[in-house]
Amino acid sequence: MYYLPGVGVSNGDSLADAAELTDLAATAEAAGFDGIAFDDHPAPPQRWREDPLGHDSLDPFVALAAVTAGTRYVRLFTSLTVLPYRNPFIVAKSVATLDVLSGGRVELGLGTGYLPDEYAALGVDFERRNAIFDESVEVLKLAWAGEPVTYRGIGFDARAVTVQPRPAQRPHPPLWVGGNARVSLRRVAEFGKGWMALPSRGNAAISRRSPALETMEDFRAYLRYLHEYADSIGRTEPIEISGGPIGEWPDEVTRLRALAEVGVTWSGGGGGGASLAERKEAIARFHDAVIAPYRAS
Repeated sequence: MYYLPGVGVSNGDSLADAAELTDLAATAEAAGFDGIAFDDHPAPPQRWREDPLGHDSLDPFVALAAVTAGTRYVRLFTSLTVLPYRNPFIVAKSVATLDVLSGGRVELGLGTGYLPDEYAALGVDFERRNAIFDESVEVLKLAWAGEPVTYRGIGFDARAVTVQPRPAQRPHPPLWVGGNARVSLRRVAEFGKGWMALPSRGNAAISRRSPALETMEDFRAYLRYLHEYADSIGRTEPIEISGGPIGEWPDEVTRLRALAEVGVTWSGGGGGGASLAERKEAIARFHDAVIAPYRAS
């Protein structure tokens, strides 16, 4: 299955308006993409933006809401939401609203992030990111149940508060966990639908904060740990995988086949371009060169 990554903003180039965004989303759906994804960088440092792999991002929840106007079935991914950036009740409300408006299409990717300067700008303690993340997941599940929640957490004190509407998907939208650290892989096994692997090649900011994922050897090692841990806690549900290493294959179809052999279920691509026309052309090329031949094989 294929998702279109970063269709809103890439390296400073943005779509002009919501009509262009919905047009592009409809084009992607017609071309055979199964999902559309936006990441989450509300206040990235300038030096990271200037890095070759740095970029700007539309707000994922607002952008995905716009996508619903031009699509009928594509899944709506956050890839990924940096959970500690926001109060968990705000996240619960945004996600539930998007899930209801889209008819139950949200796939919620979650992570702890890796940019200390962005944490500082948002007033969140980077060193407490894992504790905040785990607490927030617990609060999200409580909030989505639709009953009053009393919870004293890190930086908030909720006293019998209720979040409505409830998500369309019950008990809540599928949760994905991103990141290569063992704590992230354990979270996947404990409560996630899937793992969003985080390729690190060429991205110095990721490399400083996350274990390397550059080769298939790296990837297989993470997958072994993930499945061994899942077995150790008695998980029986299959674990979906998104992403994987990049740059080791002669073409994208060969890459997709190699990744599928080790369990990858979702792969992204085809979203480049500085204008609507360029992006639609990229989608068409990706369909012709990758989606069509891969599905025919």
